[in-house]
Amino acid sequence: MMIIARYFLFLTVLSVACSATLFAQEAAPTDDQTKIIQQKLEAALKSLKKEIKSEVAVENGGAITGIVKCKRVKHPDNVVVYIEKVGENAYDAPEEHGVLDQLNLTFVPHVIAVQKGTTIDFPNSDSVRHNVFTPPDCCRQFNLGTYDVGVVKSVTFEESCDVPILCNVHAEMSSFVVVLDNPYFSVTEKDGVYTIENVPPGTYKLTAWHEKLQSITSDVTVEAGKTVNVDFQLKKRK
Repeated sequence: MMIIARYFLFLTVLSVACSATLFAQEAAPTDDQTKIIQQKLEAALKSLKKEIKSEVAVENGGAITGIVKCKRVKHPDNVVVYIEKVGENAYDAPEEHGVLDQLNLTFVPHVIAVQKGTTIDFPNSDSVRHNVFTPPDCCRQFNLGTYDVGVVKSVTFEESCDVPILCNVHAEMSSFVVVLDNPYFSVTEKDGVYTIENVPPGTYKLTAWHEKLQSITSDVTVEAGKTVNVDFQLKKRK
């Protein structure tokens, strides 16, 4: 909770700074001011977690690791690699909340993967009002309405599926919440590397998901105390 408190304190200061930069003067931001805003956005991106899951103790578990490559995509980041089913997928939801923020007309992080039953907070740390909602055909439909800077609203995700997040005020804003049945998943960074640890020995279906590319599923066998490598190459959807 102390980490979350420090994070929101940071965003409060950041929001005030952005407001002062954007609205204290009528002229458009200078190149230096734009650079500062971008640096603050990058700092917020690094401080936010892309994975929210419960901790599971496994005796002599194994691990799965690999690299994801994506065709026609600049960087292979924001790919969610997950095991479809482990046992009966009977895992308690994490108590920790995820955070999907709004800053500089951007949802951060762009993709957040969470275990089923997770609550996500949607703070508005920007300098303008936003409206957070999901499409009508979405598996987790909601509309949080338009709300002011500094306001935080929350949603609990009980069903496993991928959920597009949009803003009614700014059509260019989008993100995804990927809700999974168990805590065995990983979200790639720009290097495309993923690692899923503490996996019970067994044979599983491993899937790589990307918001624009075709998902791929591969069989994988995990041995006790060992690491198995599984690489993916994602292509355009047919």
